[in-house]
Amino acid sequence: MQTEKVTTENGLIAENLCKNYGSEATVDNISFRVKPGQILGLLGPNGSGKTTIMRILVKILQPDSGSVTLNEVPLEQIPANQFGYLPEERGLYPRARVLESLVYFGTLNQMPARKAQVEAIRFLDRLGLVEFTEARINQLSRGMQQKIQLVASFLHNPPVVVLDEPFSGMDAINMVVLEELLAEFRSNGKMVILATHQMDRAEKLCDDLIMMNQGRVLIEGAPAEIKKQFRESAFYIEADEPLPALKSLKNIEILEENNNAYKFISKNQTRDISLILSQIDKRERIRKVEVFEPSLHDIFIRLIRQNSGVK
Repeated sequence: MQTEKVTTENGLIAENLCKNYGSEATVDNISFRVKPGQILGLLGPNGSGKTTIMRILVKILQPDSGSVTLNEVPLEQIPANQFGYLPEERGLYPRARVLESLVYFGTLNQMPARKAQVEAIRFLDRLGLVEFTEARINQLSRGMQQKIQLVASFLHNPPVVVLDEPFSGMDAINMVVLEELLAEFRSNGKMVILATHQMDRAEKLCDDLIMMNQGRVLIEGAPAEIKKQFRESAFYIEADEPLPALKSLKNIEILEENNNAYKFISKNQTRDISLILSQIDKRERIRKVEVFEPSLHDIFIRLIRQNSGVK
């Protein structure tokens, strides 16, 4: 893959993006920056605004307010082929053949047909699909179709790649191949924005994360920095029987409960587990106590509950 030359280090900058549908704010004052060679992850439940942000970036939607620039050029002046887009709703022509589909999408993005063909075959070979070049799209499995559309999104080597749930429908082997491709994008100076529900992969791949709910940012930053904010006050307890007193304490929040084992966070940020244990009956029944580093999933669940008012 050829390295895309970037004229400045300014990158992709979104400032104060807002998008409303009626009285509902789908995107509420969202700002972020992606530098060349960075991957930004958007995390959030369905309806949190992730897809709307992506559609704004690729000019399918217009924001009600706010702005986007790429290397200091306003988005409306950027040619469409500077972006590659994998939508969550797949859009391949079912009766078209695999190779002709990819060449067609490549030429739509200003690639010479011959170059599009060569690059398409190279990526199909890498994804284990080169033997299906003449197969029709509707003859392929859902996972194989996903890989075809993925190739179509970056075949023309754009400087910005926008991927909505790229791991959906992929088996474990092809997930690894996609991770390798994303690592190449980073090393080649591309800017990548991806949405995924797989938080372990987001933590592994992304330089920065934005956790969203109801169109708003809950927390943002590097994965390690986000986890660090919650590390000191997160605990794990295993007991021989249920601990109802633990669940009734006002200064803790239960993240997970399973077979008399509890993950919880101290709301007052205390690091002293003995203060919490002193308020629990049947302490002699406790088998294990430890401080743990909460996962992104644990943190996300906590923030969603706080944001929605769920106790």
